[in-house]
Amino acid sequence: MYSEKEARELVIEAGHKLIENKLIARTWGNISARISDEEFVITPSGRGYDDLKPEDLVAVKIRDCSYQEGAKPSSEKKIHAAAYAERPDCNFIVHTHQFFASAVAANGRDLPFAPCAEYGLPGTDKLMNTFNKCVKSNPDAKSFLLEKHGAVLLGDSYEQAFELAEELEKNSEEEFRNRVPSMDVQKYDSLDVNKLIDEDTKYAMLVQDPYIMECCYAGQVLRPYLDDFAQIVGPDAKLCPNALMKIKWGLVGRNAALVRGVGAVCIGRDREDAEAVAMIMSKNCAAACYARNTKPLSVPDANLQRYIYLKKYSKLK
Repeated sequence: MYSEKEARELVIEAGHKLIENKLIARTWGNISARISDEEFVITPSGRGYDDLKPEDLVAVKIRDCSYQEGAKPSSEKKIHAAAYAERPDCNFIVHTHQFFASAVAANGRDLPFAPCAEYGLPGTDKLMNTFNKCVKSNPDAKSFLLEKHGAVLLGDSYEQAFELAEELEKNSEEEFRNRVPSMDVQKYDSLDVNKLIDEDTKYAMLVQDPYIMECCYAGQVLRPYLDDFAQIVGPDAKLCPNALMKIKWGLVGRNAALVRGVGAVCIGRDREDAEAVAMIMSKNCAAACYARNTKPLSVPDANLQRYIYLKKYSKLK
């Protein structure tokens, strides 16, 4: 385990490294380090990693997830506490929403390189319980998938947690490519996204990667196969014809829409917002390609997560 000072410094360093390696973005994911047999420090809720300082982290009790008044710890503190309680040798935990690991977690299957915990809404006791059950059932595993959510890496050190994250992404990409055939690059229609900018939409961008185009050609509304899609994009993404007014209608209450034969239009309050939406859109399309006949998130779950995000986390950005 670490001294509290060292733990706080390593968690901050880890946040920067995760962003550099594109394993997390914005406020997604969370990081913690054990400081005693009874306590760990964890990133606060709803805060980006770029400007976090060691003193911003929150010390949380393993036994009951209690903490002193002040900044609130990550809503996923319960899965960190469950892992520390079950694994005395675990000293550093990274929870990511990395691209390929999230995509292959969409259908909730155990894979040879990582068991998968059954789905639970983020921050709930159900998610903690399903994750805890998965950890107990796989005593030799250190890399875990969370169905329709992301991944959790249980390292005995800061260094091992990163090695696990990188290895998991490599294995997940190989699994993804074995299941999803390569997609040919095609010539796509164009769209002037500047015509979508108005008082509410300050920035718009067009994304045309193979996963998005595959979903465009599927000819149907894109449902959420990952819960960060439901939160940040919306309860679904409409499929629109290439007509300005139709696209504007498709974006009502959502931050992205598919445009038939063109790609995905992603909008935001600024470039950073729109790029975050684009990343999520691409990842959810990849998950949809991989998951095949697996059911997406239920409509009530998707709507609930969108509501919570808009009311809480987007304001904390």
